[in-house]
Amino acid sequence: MSTDASNASLQVKFARTDRVLWLLVLNIATSAFLIHHLVTQYPLNLPTNGLTVLFETASFVSVFLMFVGATLVKVTLAARSTLLMALFTLQLGNLLDAANLFFPSASDLYWAIGDALTFSGEILLAFVVFQFVRLTNELANLDPLTRLYNRSYHMRRLSEFLKQSAASGDPVTVIAIDLDHFKHINDVYGHGFGDQVLIQLADTIAEFHSETDLISRTGGEEFEIVARRLDEPAAVRLAEAIRTKISTLNFEQGAKVSASLGVAVSHANEALSSLRQRADAAAYQAKQTGRNRVQLAP
Repeated sequence: MSTDASNASLQVKFARTDRVLWLLVLNIATSAFLIHHLVTQYPLNLPTNGLTVLFETASFVSVFLMFVGATLVKVTLAARSTLLMALFTLQLGNLLDAANLFFPSASDLYWAIGDALTFSGEILLAFVVFQFVRLTNELANLDPLTRLYNRSYHMRRLSEFLKQSAASGDPVTVIAIDLDHFKHINDVYGHGFGDQVLIQLADTIAEFHSETDLISRTGGEEFEIVARRLDEPAAVRLAEAIRTKISTLNFEQGAKVSASLGVAVSHANEALSSLRQRADAAAYQAKQTGRNRVQLAP
C-alpha cells in the first residue's frame, strides 16, 4: 500500500490570504519588470496579424489566471509548490516567447530563454498531473475510514492471485476476520468509538503486512487478509497470531475487543467466490462455537 495514499485524502481548501497576496505581488512585479525592460529597451511593433496578437495575449493571460487560481485554492493531492512554479515558469516563458514578435529588434536570446522556460514549465506541469492522477487512483482503492484497501480493489487483486495460483500451483489463503459483538460496542459506546475500534483494529492487522499479500476492509466490521504460498498449518498459525494481537487491544473506555477468524486455503482451480465463501463460513462457525477463535475451513 502506498504511504502517500494511505495518509492523504482528497480535500480542497482556501489558502491563507497573506500568502496569496505575496505570491500575486511577486508574479505581477516580475512580469511588469520584464515588460518594462522590453518596452524601454526596444521599440514596440504590433504585428499586422491581429489573431497572432490575440493568441499571444490570451496565452499569457490564461496561464496567469491559472496561477491566480492555484494560489487561492489548495488541493491536498497536488504538489502545490511545484504547480505554482510550473505555472509561473510557463507564464514567463510565454512572455519572453512573445518578445521577438512584439519587439523585432530584441535579441534572439529572449526567444531561446522563453522556449526553455516554456518547456520547463510543461515538464513540471506534467509531473504534477502524473502525481495527482497516481494518488487519486490509489485513494480510490482505499477504505476512507481505515485506509486499508477497499472491497472492489480486494476482489480484483484476489482474482489476479487465483489466476497466478492456477498457473503456478501455489495455494492462496484467505483469512476472514469478523469483529465480535461490534453492534454491542456501537450501542454501548457510540458509533464514534466504534470507528476508533475499526481504525485501531486495521492498524493492528496492518502490522502483518510483511507476512501477507493483501489486507482489506470488505464490510462494516469485516476484514480479509490474503497470503500466498502458505500450507494449512502455516495459515492457521498466522491467523492465530493475528487473533492474539487483536485480543490485546486496550481502550480507555474499558471495552474489550476480540475477533473470530475463518481460514480457507485454496483448492486446485478454485473459484474466487468459493474460496471466500469457505473463509466466511469458517469465521461464522468460529463465532457460533465461542468467538475469539480461529476456524479452518474444510
